[in-house]
Amino acid sequence: LPPSSSSSSPPSSSTTSKPPKIGACWIFFYPMGPNRRLLEVIVSRYAPHFECDTDVLFLCINRPGKCGTSSPHNHNVVSSSSSADNPHEKHNAPNEIRHIRTSCDDVVTILDYHNIRRANLLYMCAGSTFAYSFASHYPHRTTGHIVGIASWVLRSDPSSEVVWNCNDAATATEDDDQKVVRGSKKSRAVDDNTTIATPRYMHSFTHRMAMNGYFGPKWIISSLVGGIAGSTTSIFGLASSEFVANVIKKEMSNDEQIMFDEQFPHDDGASKFAQLMKWIHDDGGYDDELSVYVNEDERYGNSDTTDENNGIRNAKDGDARDCAVCLSTQQDVGLIYNNSVPTQRQILLWHGEHDKMISVSGADYLTSMMPNVTLTRVRGGTHQGIMFFFPEDVMEALNRISRETSVWNME
Repeated sequence: LPPSSSSSSPPSSSTTSKPPKIGACWIFFYPMGPNRRLLEVIVSRYAPHFECDTDVLFLCINRPGKCGTSSPHNHNVVSSSSSADNPHEKHNAPNEIRHIRTSCDDVVTILDYHNIRRANLLYMCAGSTFAYSFASHYPHRTTGHIVGIASWVLRSDPSSEVVWNCNDAATATEDDDQKVVRGSKKSRAVDDNTTIATPRYMHSFTHRMAMNGYFGPKWIISSLVGGIAGSTTSIFGLASSEFVANVIKKEMSNDEQIMFDEQFPHDDGASKFAQLMKWIHDDGGYDDELSVYVNEDERYGNSDTTDENNGIRNAKDGDARDCAVCLSTQQDVGLIYNNSVPTQRQILLWHGEHDKMISVSGADYLTSMMPNVTLTRVRGGTHQGIMFFFPEDVMEALNRISRETSVWNME
């Protein structure tokens, strides 16, 4: 996004030939299902509210299994008990960890490509695990500012947790139609090696059944869900526009449905919405003018292309890995919120009080596990609703943080 002040006067001839000076940078970690194209939708909604004196760069990197990404199958991770100096002590990590670490490494590659030293982190839903993992593994490439919407929260392993009342580390205040919960700077567990128990009914009933193995092993569930998610574009192409729109709308609150109808009017709104959903889930187009490839093979990740040297054949495999991460525990992927994530300058969370996929108790849990967290509970907000129509104060936060961090990448 160009600086907001530039629209008031045309650039002089002495500046038109110079590349823009990038101030703040945001890395967007998308939810499960879509791909990097979702960033264009996010930025288009933010642009009318944009207020910053320097250029702000928004980046979104496909996770492994989408076009142009690296393969996690060749990624070795050092275990916590081994030494990085001894290559013989390296071992192949579980698929979920390799998926996360490769995604983080690809982010660094793109940051280096754009000469970005540090970036702010923005995520939605399943992107939370990747955002916090990036903050954990590459703290020197972040500004310490994280904005999260409808956070997916990893459950803890019951065999290695202690019960702790999350409310002990939080205070609540009423603010018009929202409740804000602020995390205490002393909210870390006394023993950082101990995982604090997650709320019992944090996830939906279906997700809890899947996590407990009632639908079969995790790899089977992930493969099935990945297959469905990877076929979303075809499903949207076969289903009627009205069906696609109604499937999304029925999960929204009344106020959110009104906003939906305003943005997608009844005459051709359903058709435009269905086209939008198909576009952000389809990774077949390369968008050459906007895309940079981490993997030199531009065909990588295309559903019709298989490279024997990489381990992921298509986007369905990538979606399956995303699903496996969501079904994992904190211990499975090595992300213990009260231990793994370095102290951030600020973590701002928004979560709908009517979220049926992961209840607001999950966001309360994050607030209690990490310092400097501010949670805004969106009254009447649903999981899909606040991602489609995120609150206005999210825009204000993006503006403020962009201004505060604009010096990080300025020479």
